Amino acid sequence: MAPLVVAALTMSACTKYDDAPPADEEIHFVRNTEFSGPHLRVFITGRDGTRLSVNTADDAVETRRGSTPIPGHDARSWTFVKDKDEGTSVVYALVSWDGDDPRDYLMAGWWAEFPDQHPPDLSFSDSDQYAIVDGPETDPSSPPRLPATGQATYVGQAGGLYAYIPGSDWGEDEGARLIDEWEGTMTLTADFADGTLRGCVGCVGEIATGRAHFGVFLGAEASDIEFVGADYEMHLGATPINPDGTFEHTDVTIRHPERTITQSAGAWGGSLSNIPDQAGDPRIAAGFVSAEFEESDDSAGAFVGAFVTLSEPFRAAQ
Repeated sequence: MAPLVVAALTMSACTKYDDAPPADEEIHFVRNTEFSGPHLRVFITGRDGTRLSVNTADDAVETRRGSTPIPGHDARSWTFVKDKDEGTSVVYALVSWDGDDPRDYLMAGWWAEFPDQHPPDLSFSDSDQYAIVDGPETDPSSPPRLPATGQATYVGQAGGLYAYIPGSDWGEDEGARLIDEWEGTMTLTADFADGTLRGCVGCVGEIATGRAHFGVFLGAEASDIEFVGADYEMHLGATPINPDGTFEHTDVTIRHPERTITQSAGAWGGSLSNIPDQAGDPRIAAGFVSAEFEESDDSAGAFVGAFVTLSEPFRAAQ
Protein backbone atom coordinates (compact mmCIF):
# COMPACT_ATOMS: atom_id res chain seq x y z
CA MET A 1 0.00 0.00 0.00
CA ALA A 2 1.35 3.44 -0.89
CA PRO A 3 2.03 5.78 2.03
CA LEU A 4 -0.81 8.08 2.95
CA VAL A 5 0.45 11.66 2.78
CA VAL A 6 -1.42 13.83 5.24
CA ALA A 7 -1.31 17.45 4.10
CA ALA A 8 -0.56 18.95 7.48
CA LEU A 9 1.95 21.29 8.96
CA THR A 10 3.65 19.70 11.92
CA MET A 11 6.22 20.59 14.51
CA SER A 12 9.92 19.93 14.67
CA ALA A 13 12.61 21.50 16.79
CA CYS A 14 16.35 21.38 16.36
CA THR A 15 19.21 21.73 18.80
CA LYS A 16 23.00 21.34 18.77
CA TYR A 17 25.19 19.87 21.52
CA ASP A 18 28.78 21.07 21.53
CA ASP A 19 31.38 20.61 24.29
CA ALA A 20 29.13 22.72 26.53
CA PRO A 21 25.42 21.91 26.86
CA PRO A 22 23.46 24.77 25.25
CA ALA A 23 19.77 24.35 24.46
CA ASP A 24 19.61 26.20 21.15
CA GLU A 25 16.14 25.13 20.12
CA GLU A 26 13.91 26.60 17.45
CA ILE A 27 10.44 25.40 16.52
CA HIS A 28 9.51 24.98 12.85
CA PHE A 29 5.89 24.24 11.92
CA VAL A 30 6.59 21.90 9.00
CA ARG A 31 5.47 18.45 7.91
CA ASN A 32 7.79 15.64 9.01
CA THR A 33 5.93 12.34 8.50
CA GLU A 34 3.81 10.22 6.22
CA PHE A 35 1.83 7.45 7.88
CA SER A 36 -0.37 4.63 6.63
CA GLY A 37 -0.61 2.24 9.57
CA PRO A 38 1.69 0.69 10.24
CA HIS A 39 4.03 2.10 7.54
CA LEU A 40 5.88 5.25 8.57
CA ARG A 41 8.24 7.62 6.80
CA VAL A 42 10.00 10.38 8.73
CA PHE A 43 11.80 13.20 6.94
CA ILE A 44 13.62 16.40 7.85
CA THR A 45 15.68 19.09 6.17
CA GLY A 46 19.21 19.15 7.61
CA ARG A 47 21.13 22.26 8.55
CA ASP A 48 22.83 22.28 5.15
CA GLY A 49 19.49 22.05 3.35
CA THR A 50 19.81 18.34 2.53
CA ARG A 51 16.55 16.37 2.53
CA LEU A 52 16.86 13.35 4.83
CA SER A 53 14.39 10.49 5.34
CA VAL A 54 13.95 7.06 6.92
CA ASN A 55 11.12 4.57 6.55
CA THR A 56 9.88 1.37 8.14
CA ALA A 57 10.41 -0.76 5.02
CA ASP A 58 14.10 0.00 4.53
CA ASP A 59 15.66 1.47 7.65
CA ALA A 60 13.99 0.08 10.80
CA VAL A 61 16.37 -1.93 12.99
CA GLU A 62 13.95 -2.41 15.88
CA THR A 63 10.16 -2.49 16.15
CA ARG A 64 8.25 -2.68 19.42
CA ARG A 65 4.66 -2.57 20.56
CA GLY A 66 4.16 0.91 21.95
CA SER A 67 2.31 2.44 24.85
CA THR A 68 0.00 5.42 24.35
CA PRO A 69 -2.12 7.54 26.70
CA ILE A 70 -4.57 8.37 23.89
CA PRO A 71 -7.88 6.50 24.43
CA GLY A 72 -8.69 3.93 21.75
CA HIS A 73 -5.37 4.23 19.94
CA ASP A 74 -2.87 1.55 18.93
CA ALA A 75 0.83 2.32 19.27
CA ARG A 76 4.16 1.14 17.91
CA SER A 77 7.73 2.39 18.17
CA TRP A 78 10.63 2.08 15.76
CA THR A 79 14.36 2.68 15.85
CA PHE A 80 15.89 3.53 12.47
CA VAL A 81 19.55 3.54 11.46
CA LYS A 82 20.49 4.75 7.98
CA ASP A 83 24.22 4.63 7.16
CA LYS A 84 25.06 6.70 4.07
CA ASP A 85 28.34 7.86 2.51
CA GLU A 86 27.80 11.35 3.91
CA GLY A 87 26.93 10.19 7.42
CA THR A 88 24.48 8.30 9.60
CA SER A 89 20.90 9.02 10.67
CA VAL A 90 19.60 7.51 13.93
CA VAL A 91 15.88 8.02 14.56
CA TYR A 92 13.44 6.95 17.26
CA ALA A 93 9.69 7.28 16.55
CA LEU A 94 6.58 6.38 18.54
CA VAL A 95 3.27 6.53 16.67
CA SER A 96 -0.18 6.40 18.25
CA TRP A 97 -3.10 5.94 15.85
CA ASP A 98 -6.74 5.02 15.51
CA GLY A 99 -6.83 1.47 14.13
CA ASP A 100 -10.03 2.24 12.24
CA ASP A 101 -8.68 5.49 10.76
CA PRO A 102 -4.85 5.68 10.48
CA ARG A 103 -5.19 9.31 9.36
CA ASP A 104 -5.89 10.05 13.02
CA TYR A 105 -2.35 9.68 14.35
CA LEU A 106 0.23 11.41 16.48
CA MET A 107 3.97 10.80 16.20
CA ALA A 108 6.62 11.81 18.72
CA GLY A 109 10.29 11.11 18.25
CA TRP A 110 13.90 12.16 17.97
CA TRP A 111 16.33 12.39 15.07
CA ALA A 112 20.13 12.47 15.48
CA GLU A 113 22.25 13.20 12.42
CA PHE A 114 25.95 12.26 12.43
CA PRO A 115 27.71 13.97 9.48
CA ASP A 116 30.75 12.03 8.16
CA GLN A 117 30.33 9.38 10.88
CA HIS A 118 29.53 5.69 10.67
CA PRO A 119 28.64 2.97 13.21
CA PRO A 120 30.00 1.98 15.64
CA ASP A 121 32.02 5.22 15.87
CA LEU A 122 29.29 7.79 16.46
CA SER A 123 30.15 10.90 18.48
CA PHE A 124 27.07 12.48 19.99
CA SER A 125 28.90 15.77 20.59
CA ASP A 126 29.41 16.05 16.81
CA SER A 127 25.78 15.48 15.88
CA ASP A 128 22.64 17.52 15.22
CA GLN A 129 19.41 16.56 16.98
CA TYR A 130 15.81 17.20 16.01
CA ALA A 131 12.81 16.58 18.26
CA ILE A 132 9.62 15.87 16.31
CA VAL A 133 5.92 15.92 17.18
CA ASP A 134 3.65 15.37 14.18
CA GLY A 135 -0.02 14.71 13.54
CA PRO A 136 -3.04 16.12 11.69
CA GLU A 137 -4.71 17.34 14.89
CA THR A 138 -1.79 19.66 15.71
CA ASP A 139 -1.87 21.21 12.24
CA PRO A 140 -2.00 25.03 12.52
CA SER A 141 -3.37 25.27 8.98
CA SER A 142 -6.49 23.57 10.40
CA PRO A 143 -6.73 25.49 13.67
CA PRO A 144 -8.85 24.58 16.69
CA ARG A 145 -11.98 26.49 17.72
CA LEU A 146 -10.71 27.96 20.97
CA PRO A 147 -13.16 28.63 23.79
CA ALA A 148 -13.64 32.28 24.72
CA THR A 149 -13.82 31.58 28.45
CA GLY A 150 -12.91 28.97 31.03
CA GLN A 151 -9.81 26.93 31.81
CA ALA A 152 -8.51 23.48 30.95
CA THR A 153 -5.79 21.38 32.55
CA TYR A 154 -3.46 19.07 30.65
CA VAL A 155 -1.20 16.31 31.97
CA GLY A 156 1.21 14.04 30.13
CA GLN A 157 4.77 12.95 29.57
CA ALA A 158 7.72 15.10 28.54
CA GLY A 159 11.11 13.65 27.73
CA GLY A 160 14.25 13.89 25.66
CA LEU A 161 17.94 14.39 26.31
CA TYR A 162 19.96 16.21 28.94
CA ALA A 163 23.60 17.23 29.24
CA TYR A 164 25.41 18.17 32.44
CA ILE A 165 28.95 19.30 33.24
CA PRO A 166 29.68 18.98 37.00
CA GLY A 167 31.38 21.89 38.76
CA SER A 168 33.56 22.13 41.86
CA ASP A 169 30.93 20.64 44.21
CA TRP A 170 31.42 17.29 42.48
CA GLY A 171 35.05 16.70 43.50
CA GLU A 172 36.94 14.38 41.18
CA ASP A 173 33.99 14.35 38.75
CA GLU A 174 34.37 18.09 38.05
CA GLY A 175 34.46 18.74 34.31
CA ALA A 176 33.08 15.33 33.32
CA ARG A 177 30.43 15.44 30.59
CA LEU A 178 27.15 13.57 31.10
CA ILE A 179 24.60 12.99 28.35
CA ASP A 180 21.55 10.84 29.00
CA GLU A 181 17.78 10.59 28.60
CA TRP A 182 15.17 12.17 30.85
CA GLU A 183 11.43 11.81 31.30
CA GLY A 184 8.97 13.58 33.58
CA THR A 185 5.35 14.59 34.02
CA MET A 186 4.25 17.88 32.47
CA THR A 187 1.25 19.80 33.80
CA LEU A 188 -0.32 22.66 31.85
CA THR A 189 -3.17 25.09 32.49
CA ALA A 190 -4.88 26.87 29.62
CA ASP A 191 -6.75 30.06 30.49
CA PHE A 192 -8.92 30.71 27.46
CA ALA A 193 -10.25 34.03 28.79
CA ASP A 194 -6.68 35.36 28.99
CA GLY A 195 -5.55 33.36 25.97
CA THR A 196 -2.53 31.90 27.76
CA LEU A 197 -0.87 28.62 28.74
CA ARG A 198 1.45 28.01 31.69
CA GLY A 199 2.89 24.90 33.27
CA CYS A 200 5.70 22.88 34.79
CA VAL A 201 7.80 19.79 34.21
CA GLY A 202 8.82 18.01 37.42
CA CYS A 203 6.38 19.72 39.78
CA VAL A 204 4.34 16.49 39.85
CA GLY A 205 6.53 13.43 40.37
CA GLU A 206 10.24 13.43 39.58
CA ILE A 207 12.32 13.73 36.44
CA ALA A 208 13.64 10.23 35.77
CA THR A 209 16.88 9.55 33.91
CA GLY A 210 18.25 6.46 32.19
CA ARG A 211 18.57 4.69 28.88
CA ALA A 212 15.32 3.82 27.11
CA HIS A 213 15.48 4.88 23.45
CA PHE A 214 18.87 6.31 22.47
CA GLY A 215 21.36 3.60 23.44
CA VAL A 216 22.33 3.25 19.76
CA PHE A 217 24.44 6.38 20.05
CA LEU A 218 24.60 7.11 23.80
CA GLY A 219 25.81 3.60 24.62
CA ALA A 220 24.09 0.89 26.58
CA GLU A 221 25.22 2.03 30.02
CA ALA A 222 24.55 5.38 31.68
CA SER A 223 27.31 7.22 33.56
CA ASP A 224 27.85 6.11 37.15
CA ILE A 225 28.20 9.76 38.20
CA GLU A 226 25.28 10.63 40.48
CA PHE A 227 23.03 13.20 38.83
CA VAL A 228 20.49 15.28 40.75
CA GLY A 229 18.14 15.55 37.77
CA ALA A 230 15.21 14.05 39.66
CA ASP A 231 14.75 17.24 41.70
CA TYR A 232 14.98 19.83 38.92
CA GLU A 233 11.80 21.63 37.91
CA MET A 234 11.17 23.47 34.64
CA HIS A 235 8.66 26.27 35.24
CA LEU A 236 6.94 27.47 32.07
CA GLY A 237 5.63 31.02 32.26
CA ALA A 238 2.40 32.39 30.83
CA THR A 239 2.53 32.04 27.06
CA PRO A 240 0.04 33.58 24.59
CA ILE A 241 -2.07 31.16 22.52
CA ASN A 242 -2.11 32.26 18.89
CA PRO A 243 -5.37 32.18 16.88
CA ASP A 244 -4.10 29.10 14.98
CA GLY A 245 -3.60 27.20 18.24
CA THR A 246 0.20 27.48 18.30
CA PHE A 247 2.22 28.94 21.16
CA GLU A 248 5.89 29.88 21.65
CA HIS A 249 7.71 31.68 24.46
CA THR A 250 11.09 32.00 26.17
CA ASP A 251 9.78 32.14 29.75
CA VAL A 252 11.42 29.00 31.21
CA THR A 253 12.98 28.93 34.69
CA ILE A 254 14.95 26.06 36.24
CA ARG A 255 14.60 25.44 40.00
CA HIS A 256 16.17 22.91 42.38
CA PRO A 257 15.68 22.53 46.15
CA GLU A 258 19.38 21.92 46.92
CA ARG A 259 21.40 23.35 44.06
CA THR A 260 21.88 27.13 43.70
CA ILE A 261 20.79 28.10 40.20
CA THR A 262 22.57 31.30 39.19
CA GLN A 263 21.21 31.55 35.67
CA SER A 264 18.64 29.75 33.53
CA ALA A 265 17.01 30.34 30.17
CA GLY A 266 14.99 28.37 27.68
CA ALA A 267 12.06 28.15 25.32
CA TRP A 268 8.89 26.16 24.94
CA GLY A 269 6.02 25.96 22.52
CA GLY A 270 3.80 23.78 20.41
CA SER A 271 0.21 23.47 19.28
CA LEU A 272 -3.26 22.71 20.63
CA SER A 273 -5.36 19.96 19.08
CA ASN A 274 -8.06 20.81 16.55
CA ILE A 275 -10.17 17.93 17.98
CA PRO A 276 -12.27 18.93 21.01
CA ASP A 277 -12.73 16.88 24.14
CA GLN A 278 -16.09 16.26 25.86
CA ALA A 279 -16.02 19.78 27.34
CA GLY A 280 -15.34 21.42 23.97
CA ASP A 281 -11.70 22.25 24.74
CA PRO A 282 -8.72 21.07 22.64
CA ARG A 283 -8.05 17.49 23.73
CA ILE A 284 -4.24 17.61 23.38
CA ALA A 285 -1.43 20.13 23.84
CA ALA A 286 1.86 18.95 22.33
CA GLY A 287 5.21 20.50 21.55
CA PHE A 288 8.73 21.09 22.83
CA VAL A 289 10.63 22.38 25.84
CA SER A 290 14.27 23.34 26.30
CA ALA A 291 16.27 24.89 29.11
CA GLU A 292 19.87 25.54 30.01
CA PHE A 293 21.20 26.57 33.39
CA GLU A 294 24.30 27.38 35.42
CA GLU A 295 24.93 26.76 39.11
CA SER A 296 27.00 28.49 41.79
CA ASP A 297 29.86 25.96 41.55
CA ASP A 298 30.12 26.47 37.75
CA SER A 299 28.14 23.32 36.97
CA ALA A 300 26.11 23.71 33.77
CA GLY A 301 23.30 21.71 32.25
CA ALA A 302 20.59 21.57 29.61
CA PHE A 303 17.32 19.75 28.97
CA VAL A 304 15.75 19.44 25.51
CA GLY A 305 12.72 17.38 24.60
CA ALA A 306 9.14 17.00 23.49
CA PHE A 307 5.81 16.61 25.28
CA VAL A 308 2.30 15.29 24.68
CA THR A 309 -0.35 16.22 27.25
CA LEU A 310 -4.06 15.32 27.40
CA SER A 311 -6.96 17.34 28.78
CA GLU A 312 -8.67 16.09 31.92
CA PRO A 313 -11.92 14.94 30.20
CA PHE A 314 -9.93 13.22 27.44
CA ARG A 315 -7.74 11.37 29.95
CA ALA A 316 -10.87 10.28 31.82
CA ALA A 317 -12.20 8.66 28.64
CA GLN A 318 -9.56 5.90 28.82
